[in-house]
Amino acid sequence: MTEKKQNIPLARPYFSAKRRKAIAADIEDILASGRLMAGPWAKKFEQQFTEITGREHAVSLHSCTTALQIALSFAGVKGKEVLVPAGSFITDISVVEFVGGRPVLVDINPETLALDVEDLHRKLTPQTAAIIWVHLTGVISRDHQAIVDFASENNLFLIEDAAHAHGAEIDGRPAGSFGDASAFSFYPTKVLTSGTGGMLTTDNAALAKFAREVRIFGKEEGTGEIVHYGNDWFLDEVRACIASHQTSDLDSQLRRRRDIATIYRAALANQPGFRLLDVPEDCRPAWYQFALFLDSEVDREALAERLKTGHGIEAKGIYKPAHQEHIFRKFDDGSLTATEDALHRSLCLPMHAGLTDEGVEAIAAALITEVRAQLG
Repeated sequence: MTEKKQNIPLARPYFSAKRRKAIAADIEDILASGRLMAGPWAKKFEQQFTEITGREHAVSLHSCTTALQIALSFAGVKGKEVLVPAGSFITDISVVEFVGGRPVLVDINPETLALDVEDLHRKLTPQTAAIIWVHLTGVISRDHQAIVDFASENNLFLIEDAAHAHGAEIDGRPAGSFGDASAFSFYPTKVLTSGTGGMLTTDNAALAKFAREVRIFGKEEGTGEIVHYGNDWFLDEVRACIASHQTSDLDSQLRRRRDIATIYRAALANQPGFRLLDVPEDCRPAWYQFALFLDSEVDREALAERLKTGHGIEAKGIYKPAHQEHIFRKFDDGSLTATEDALHRSLCLPMHAGLTDEGVEAIAAALITEVRAQLG
């Protein structure tokens, strides 16, 4: 009989047995109540996110993309330019086009994985109205204050895409507290999940009101009159319940992710063939992904295939550079070389709270073995 090979997925939602039991009981109560939207669980979940981010308002939605779209619509970017990192998920670009804006792709700094501040200045024009700033892999850039100052000095609406960064901090400030608006995701791969879902956080009462109205068909609060073009963008009670339970476990999830990152960093330090991301001492990442960056001599695709077939370990790059996706090639102006280099050399190792210490050590050992095999 052949031995069954282990399978270590890149990401996996984590629910303890106790938490699963509590969620099941609460969902039973929701179904018995007959109230499946705009109920107590959505309100509780929103309150939790005001506490996590220090914001005055949190509005639960059915996706992070919706949160971005609502923020951009409120900012009035139709017919104007929005600065977006080329190293980001595709929806950060498509959502600008959804609302009639023009995405302008900005190179990323390979040392921070965030917007390159010098390229921000180069790409600024009189038509620029807003910035989308992504905390890629759950790490907040050491250039955070420069990015905030750039937006403020140029009167630009700053949106944080914090989809990777639940609970991340820098200088004691949490992700979701820096921009005019912030957007979170609860997709199944994320630090917190409800299956799918999103959250918009802000200190702007008018934006929060706008978001609450457009998420339910554009109905004005109080009157029920249709005052905006809206949609059914609310987060239902079942998913809000799951997300609220996940949020109650955020501290323990982050502790585990940070412990895993510590094991990885200790095991992989000073190894040939790749470099680790330099994380500032004052930054506490959410570690949505644990990414490293391969030397040019290492073939990423061959390495990922060997990790999968030889060790049962899933690994992949962070993202494909957005301007190299077929639909967005029109934005490739030849200036996004740092993004291309960093993302093509990136490799993400498994990162989720269900990993054991032994499993993490085995992953690190397998990586070292396969990289050294390639280097000869």
